[in-house]
Parts: sequence; structure tokens; C-alpha cells
Amino acid sequence: MFDFLLPDIGEGISEALLISWSVAPGDTLAEGDEVATISTDKVDVELPAPRAGTVAELCWQPGDTIPVGEVLMRIDDGGAAKPARAKVAATAAAPTPAPAPAAAAVAEAAAPPTPPKAARTTVIAAPSTRKLAAQFGVDLTAVAGSGRDGRILRRDVEAAAATPATAPAAAPAPAEVPEVRREPLSGPRVAAFERLSYSVHTLAHSTMNFEVPADALQALLAKLKPVAETRGVKLTPAALFASCIAATLPGHPRFNATIDEERRELLLHRQVNISIAVATEAGLLVPVLRGVNQLSLFAVARAITDLAERGRSRRLAPLDMRGGTFTLSNTGNLERANFLSARPIINPPQTATLWVSRIRKRPRVIDDELGAGPMVSGSLSFDHRFIDGADATRFVNDLAAMIECPEAALATD
Repeated sequence: MFDFLLPDIGEGISEALLISWSVAPGDTLAEGDEVATISTDKVDVELPAPRAGTVAELCWQPGDTIPVGEVLMRIDDGGAAKPARAKVAATAAAPTPAPAPAAAAVAEAAAPPTPPKAARTTVIAAPSTRKLAAQFGVDLTAVAGSGRDGRILRRDVEAAAATPATAPAAAPAPAEVPEVRREPLSGPRVAAFERLSYSVHTLAHSTMNFEVPADALQALLAKLKPVAETRGVKLTPAALFASCIAATLPGHPRFNATIDEERRELLLHRQVNISIAVATEAGLLVPVLRGVNQLSLFAVARAITDLAERGRSRRLAPLDMRGGTFTLSNTGNLERANFLSARPIINPPQTATLWVSRIRKRPRVIDDELGAGPMVSGSLSFDHRFIDGADATRFVNDLAAMIECPEAALATD
């Protein structure tokens, strides 16, 4: 008998919500067959069977929040039986009956699971959403979820907490109204709290701000957008910036690197895997666009659109969040003010990150002539323990040259 423990899927996840089972007791499994779908505060994950056998027991019900390392299910693989954990023993289908049991005792042994646990199967919400509901005193069984498959989102809980109860109640006295509302960290913000705090307190941040004329980049975007649309591709400045970065990084290996803190070494990567910042309702996600230096501009655009859509609909897989070697963020269409610089925080274990602004017409001096034209601002943060200011200057110079004359580097097919 094999105990399948809920695996550690990384990124600081300590628990997961069981969304659904894909199997039932008695089903025959092949190794790799999908057995369940779980949800974390970042992604939904379909779990494969770690080995072949027969489903002996499902230890949890949909709607349960399961700690990492607990027994998820038991698989009869023909091996010797192992002692079950406390959780498994508590949820076993029935104890071994005593000799010649009375009818009442038999009925009691065969009794179904307790109603409260069964009632929870209709609730689909991430662990952080459940915690928020408990804090606000919101009954999740009475909340209609606005997420995919009826999942209850944070906004649903907040709306329910702000809606007056059906039964009339006396208005609280002014003194009873709290002046401060606590908002616990949840979802991607939990990971950001841990990783960015580590980054700021461990890495030696240095930031270099710059701006570059974007005439050629803007002209190329206008020229290629209609072509991209005929191929079903949404071409954005982010794709152009990512391709320019990918063409620049091979000449600056310390920027396309990750840090081994224990050995005080840099891992210099040949493949350019750019982490792309994606703003979602739950917080900032940074999925990874792999092999950008081997992709055409239109392929990069397709991949960015796919990552953004899956990130906003919570369909990213754990693998999508791993393996980045450089990070790009841009405020793009979110900007209303004229953003000139930022101080992006390095995404560990990477060595550098770049923020770029929206392309805007600004005052500028070119060839000693004062005028106006499209400009883009950038802020490069790098780990000064491994990268010197001269290294950063050369990187910015080469990237700026690529932005000012992008055609040679940006193939479309």
C-alpha cells in the first residue's frame, strides 16, 4: 500500500485546496494518470499518480484545505501495507468490526461521513480566501463565487462583508465603528512579502535610470502591428522590449545569471529566460518566458499574451513560475502620469531587473536641437556584489542602441 502525500510544489506553498477528484476508490491507475486538481494561492495544479495501482482510499473531500505532506490518497500497488497516518486513520471508511457485532453497532460502523464535512464540498476558495472570510465572519456557503468554476474570490468575500445582513440590525454607535480595517497578506502577496524582503535585505541593490529615443521602436511597432493581426498575434511594446533585451543579454552574461548564495557563485546561463511581470487582481505574478533569444518577435508576442491571460485566470502551472534569468516589468497602459524612473527590486536569485515606461512624446535635445519626440524611460536594478557600475553602463548602452535601431535584432518569423 502506498501513501500519496500532498507534494511540495514550491514557491513557499504550505497548503492547498482540493478542488476535485478525477478518480474514485477501486479505479485502476497507470503512473502519470491525473488523480486530482488542487488550488494554491498562485496556481491550479493537476496532480498525476506517482505510481500504478488501484485507488484504495481518498482521504479528503473537495473543499478541504490540505497541508503539504499530509496523506492525500492511498494506492494499492501490491506492496506491504504501511501504518496509516493519524489523518488517514481518522478518515478511514470503517473500523474493523468486532466478532458477532450487534445490528446497531454494524449500522454505526457503516455510517457515512459527518454532514458538516460533506457540506463543504460546494465551496471552492483558496486557503487565503477562507482565512479572509473567517476574519470577516463571512459564511462561504452563502457566497456566490465570481471566479472560474464558481470559485469564491477575495472580492466576493469583501463584497459579502460589506453587504448588510438581511435581518435589520441597529446601526452601531460611531465609537463602535473601527477606524482601521486589517487586510492580511494573501495569494501572490505572501510570496512577494517573503521574496522581496529577502531581496532588499540580502542583495546589494544599485539602480541606474536612463531614457532613450523610441522613434525607431515606435515606427517598427506601427509597421508590424497590421502584419501581426493578420496572423492572430497581439503585438505590444512589451514584446519588442523583451526581444531587444534577449538580443542584448548574451553579450553581458552577468546580467543573464542566477546566484548560488551558499557557494558565492554565479550561474551564467546561455538561454535567456525572461520573467515577465503580470498585474492580476490577486497581486503581481512573474511567469517565465523561456528561450527568448531563440524566438521570433511574433513568437515572443504570442507567449507574452498567453502568460498574461493564464496568469489573470489563475491557470499558470508551477513550472511557469520557475527558471527565470532576468526580469522585465513595464507600466505601459497603466500610466497616466509621466513616469520618468523607478527602483525595481531584483527577483532573486537573479542578478538584475529592468523597468521600462510607456513610450511618450517628451521634450528632448537631438543634434543640439530642442524638440519633442517619442521617448522611453528605463530603470535597471542590479546586484552590486556581482555587477559593477561600468558593467551596468555598458549593458544600458548596448540595450539603448538596440532600442534605437531594433530591425537587425527582431526577426518576425
